[in-house]
Amino acid sequence: MNKKSIILSLLLVSLFTGLSLGQTDNNTSITETISTNESIPVNETAAANATQTGTGPNLNYIWSFTGIEISPITMVLNQEGSELYGQAKCEPEDGKAWNADVVGSVTENEVELTLSALKDKESITTKMAGTYANDTINGNFTQISGGKKVGSGTFSAMWISPDTSSYSPAIIEEPKVETPAPVVVENTAASNASAETANPASRFVDIHQYADKIQTGVGDISGIPI
Repeated sequence: MNKKSIILSLLLVSLFTGLSLGQTDNNTSITETISTNESIPVNETAAANATQTGTGPNLNYIWSFTGIEISPITMVLNQEGSELYGQAKCEPEDGKAWNADVVGSVTENEVELTLSALKDKESITTKMAGTYANDTINGNFTQISGGKKVGSGTFSAMWISPDTSSYSPAIIEEPKVETPAPVVVENTAASNASAETANPASRFVDIHQYADKIQTGVGDISGIPI
């Protein structure tokens, strides 16, 4: 009877000890898993993956840029990897519209753009550097013309349409060139000859203008042509 009690006691001790050790291992595993997941937030993980793969935001839109000109600049951007290229236009209510070519790049969230325009027969280059966040680009710009700095400041841009095929350049009205009227040089000699031909001198004398002198015999009639 005593031996059976001792054996039963040993079996119970072994059973409880095994369960305790198993629970400890399981709890430790769960805790480590939760800790590992909480240490890397989802947003940071996505950003890390984007950095590792070298991908940046998608800027393949039609954009509206403000702050550079009095009127907004509409720009269409095409993207191939990190390369950007496209066109831009400005159609002010008071002033002449103009078109421009655009080239640039995007690295992570840093955007660089160069706009080359011909405004009133003057070539102007605008260099932009900004940061993309929340569907907008904000940054600084510098304008150069004729080798001189003609402007600088801050700009802001937001995309207005994902349909880049709907972009159309501004219509530029060409100045009308008035053709001067041909100068007519008057030939005096020819004019005189024409006048003489039209009104030739008569070799006959109209005696009616001398009728009073001839009929009355009064006055000097010696001046009357024969």
